[in-house]
Amino acid sequence: MTSLMEEIVQQPGVLGGLRKYYASPGAIPAKALRKQVKRWPPVVIFTGMGSSLFAAYPAQAYLTSQGIRALTWETAELLHHHLRVIGPDTLLVLVSQSGETIEATELVNALPRNRCFVAVVNVEESTLARRAGLLLPMMAGKQSAVTTKTYMCSVAVLMYLAFAIAQQDSHPVTQALRQLIEAQENLLDRQEELIPPTVEFFDHPTYTVMMSRGADLSSVYQGALTLKELARMGVEATSAAQFRHGPIEIVNVAHRYVIIARKDHLRPRGYANMTAKFLLGLAEEIRGHGGRVLLFTDLDVDEATNMRIVRVETARLGLGTLVDSIHIQLLAHDLALRAGFEPGKFWIAEEVTRVE
Repeated sequence: MTSLMEEIVQQPGVLGGLRKYYASPGAIPAKALRKQVKRWPPVVIFTGMGSSLFAAYPAQAYLTSQGIRALTWETAELLHHHLRVIGPDTLLVLVSQSGETIEATELVNALPRNRCFVAVVNVEESTLARRAGLLLPMMAGKQSAVTTKTYMCSVAVLMYLAFAIAQQDSHPVTQALRQLIEAQENLLDRQEELIPPTVEFFDHPTYTVMMSRGADLSSVYQGALTLKELARMGVEATSAAQFRHGPIEIVNVAHRYVIIARKDHLRPRGYANMTAKFLLGLAEEIRGHGGRVLLFTDLDVDEATNMRIVRVETARLGLGTLVDSIHIQLLAHDLALRAGFEPGKFWIAEEVTRVE
């Protein structure tokens, strides 16, 4: 077993430990959270780089479904081009596995000394952890270069935080995590049955694009990053809606189109299937033009030519990325082995990015 695979299979256990911690009363103290801003409810800005940014999409989607203004913002862009948007009513949530990422530490240095922020970090002795007004630990344990456990834990911590911001009981988060951890364990137990056919279907495409909408964009951006880092593949991540505005012209039999089409339980009753149906329509159109589609879905869909369907667990609260990302990790791991790469080992990048 590779060192990366060891970390992949650790994810359900790590997430289970995190669930027990954050389900306990006072894990996110309401008074300390309110002290971070002058007005409540705040404008929430989630910021990070790479996986730390992508992990915030489900929490953002939940907050906006509750009528609370929430944004996800790349830290480098926020630091150099949009810093003045951070005001007294802004709850700034900085996400960084190491707590030492150059953009995040520079952002903290650029803030007024009395400006508070929430830090979601894995290293509790880090710069961000020490300087935060409120520290929320990822509790992921030791993480090697390629993000697996810390991404999963970031998604879960941020959803618990979103419920605290919305002043809602976090029991639905705990219940959703329990269900999805079980789905993770089932996937890992059956990986030798489920993953090889997907690897064969994927093969060696000349171009790959990953698409979805809403909270599942977290899976799209994180999945594309995983395939780039592990399998050294050129992969584009985009909103499925944007793909229709011109890029659809690129459809080709040599490409692979990864589409995640899940029910969206954050939408009003009666609309949960609407987005997924849009996505299924796009998959069918791409397939009809000869493109090969890898479809992750919890809807009832018939098998078809040029399409591999991966049946996934229905996920509450937009947390499907907790399962989808393991599918992509396992796929990327095996593609890397086929290509002769050591899965999870960086050639150029460093574990902690210290240069802009």
